[in-house]
Amino acid sequence: MRDELERAYAFLARGDMGGSRTVSSPYGRAIYTDEVPKRSDCNYLWIERDGDPDELVAEAQRLERRLIFVPDPELGERLAPWFAEHGWRIDRHLVMAQLRAPEKRAALSLVRELEEEALRPARRRLMEGFPWATPEMVEQLFQAKALIGQRVTARFFGVLVDDAVVSYADLYLDGSEAQVEEVGTLPEHRGKGYATAVILRAIEHARASGADFVFLVADAEDWPKELYRKLGFDELGHYTKFFAPPT
Repeated sequence: MRDELERAYAFLARGDMGGSRTVSSPYGRAIYTDEVPKRSDCNYLWIERDGDPDELVAEAQRLERRLIFVPDPELGERLAPWFAEHGWRIDRHLVMAQLRAPEKRAALSLVRELEEEALRPARRRLMEGFPWATPEMVEQLFQAKALIGQRVTARFFGVLVDDAVVSYADLYLDGSEAQVEEVGTLPEHRGKGYATAVILRAIEHARASGADFVFLVADAEDWPKELYRKLGFDELGHYTKFFAPPT
């Protein structure tokens, strides 16, 4: 695994995917965040050592974790057929770092740094219609932003139209490392370069704050990864998430 990918995983472990407590496992460690138990990304089993899939599932059940996180790309691909056969949802995510100058430009003057609460109406809009987006779940996702901000520095950027946020991005900072996270644009405002602007503004802030390593995570099956490539991001590797079938 290349050094940059390890660096990204270490940042995730203390930031966006961190928890309030951990429990050791023969296969890695279980992450718990009791304040927001419904947020999967801070309540899961992190696999650090190989194991048969049925053993990993048994361990996840013992630890009461419904998400199994496999950072090693090769191990994730080896396990995927078994999990698919047994009804688990499989998500693959690309870890991408900005290693080149961006090909695209945008009007950064459109972007403002905002309090996290200002982004919530737009976040809610983009979550509407998803069956998992219950009021309790949405509130826990918002609460998780504050918890992440206790572990690393969190900054929030948005484009406003008629005093309402229509596009946004989060930035997490810790020393020389930074992550751009949760980029979103309301459907009726897409195609105007707003997402490019908020991402580049977040990166500008990260670089000015001393970050020499800026990365993000992209859904391997969705289109935003192509935008990120145009903004100078290259793939370092990918991880796999296995979600237990509904009970």
